[in-house]
Amino acid sequence: MVRRTSPLLNVVTLAFAVPLAAFVYFLAAPALPGLPAGDVTTIVCGGLGLVFVSATTLALLPARETLIGPLLIILGCGLLVGALNSEGAQGVGAGANVFEALLASAVGLLLARFFEHPMSGVAVPLFAAAVDIASVWNGPSSRLLEGGTQAADPLSFDLPAWGDAGSAGHLGVSDAVFLSVFASWAARYGFRLKTTLVGMVLGLLAALVLSLTLDRAIPALPLIAAGYLLPNLDRIGRLLSNAKG
Repeated sequence: MVRRTSPLLNVVTLAFAVPLAAFVYFLAAPALPGLPAGDVTTIVCGGLGLVFVSATTLALLPARETLIGPLLIILGCGLLVGALNSEGAQGVGAGANVFEALLASAVGLLLARFFEHPMSGVAVPLFAAAVDIASVWNGPSSRLLEGGTQAADPLSFDLPAWGDAGSAGHLGVSDAVFLSVFASWAARYGFRLKTTLVGMVLGLLAALVLSLTLDRAIPALPLIAAGYLLPNLDRIGRLLSNAKG
């Protein structure tokens, strides 16, 4: 006799298993065998860090239709992020990434609920991408894998290098917030959800590769937005037509 697992059990398992795996990785990264300095470390360590941050952020997507869940996560993870980024908790280091990602995810889910009009699902990604491009080209904000941010900065994710070699770079928390917002909208508006989630993560990784190839800061948010919009161009047109009607 084949037993079917409960969908709720699968959701709970995902919400705990993914952040736990990410937490173990971020704590263990300094103890892993060191890699050659330079692009190899940045691509491998930075890429894995981005994948774990993204996976943790997206693990809360099944809670998008609830209100109390994200609110409780904001309260709990907000307190933990503040404590783990204090001067007395420096030993935690990149382990704080998990709680920052959960906090960003919960904020993103609530923002997605606030912007209910279907037009927001198209206009906001385009506007946010344009602002991120301007901020990167004209200032220091939102620069993917820049080395100038402190490891304990609560507004960025520290992507640790292996072999206790410091940081492979940083990612802004705002990128994780928008990742959560876009994922929630993709589920709400009937987009190709799995393809969209993969596309957004690939957009993050593409920003990493481009930053190394071009040797300059590349804004991550426009590429996340591209991963969200491009797989759904046909459905976006239908969505906007129905909204006007």
